[in-house]
Amino acid sequence: MNGSEHTRRRNPFGVVAVVIGCLLMAAMWGFYFFAASDDGIYQLDDTSWREAAEPICAAAQEQRLALVDTSGGFIEEPTLEQMAQRADIVDRATDIVEEMLDAIVAIPVATDRDRAILDVFEENYRLVIADRRRYTAQLRAGDASRYTETVAGGGPVTNVVSDFTAGVKSNNVPACSPPRELANIRKP
Repeated sequence: MNGSEHTRRRNPFGVVAVVIGCLLMAAMWGFYFFAASDDGIYQLDDTSWREAAEPICAAAQEQRLALVDTSGGFIEEPTLEQMAQRADIVDRATDIVEEMLDAIVAIPVATDRDRAILDVFEENYRLVIADRRRYTAQLRAGDASRYTETVAGGGPVTNVVSDFTAGVKSNNVPACSPPRELANIRKP
């Protein structure tokens, strides 16, 4: 048999598997676009919470950003004094974030479901704050290691908090998202 006369035999089981896979994929996307709930897992039913939280978070973000001073540029090998100064600034920024969190979780919501979602949000946001405090203690001890975060839900805890504040089906309050200025404090 020469190359031009060679015919390929199809595996009927392979064809069936591909067809079933395509049908399942089409069904999944059809469900997502036409039947799935528009509510996200962390989305509150009470939209008044968002309206009350947004100005609190925007004001906190403005206060925190006022602390930023990059005039000195990147410091490759910081001194103990520079690390302590950085720790002071991060602590002031974290104080602002913590005050913001205290204020927004105190906003009343209409249902027990919403309260339970806010409790999970607060629990995870408190981990972000604890990570920032741990980092400043590390700096004050003379350790200029990279900032790290607690793992929650298989990734950095800020991802969980951001899913609540600014995710795809979230509460649409991106100003309430955790600050990310510490994630890139060292040159790659």
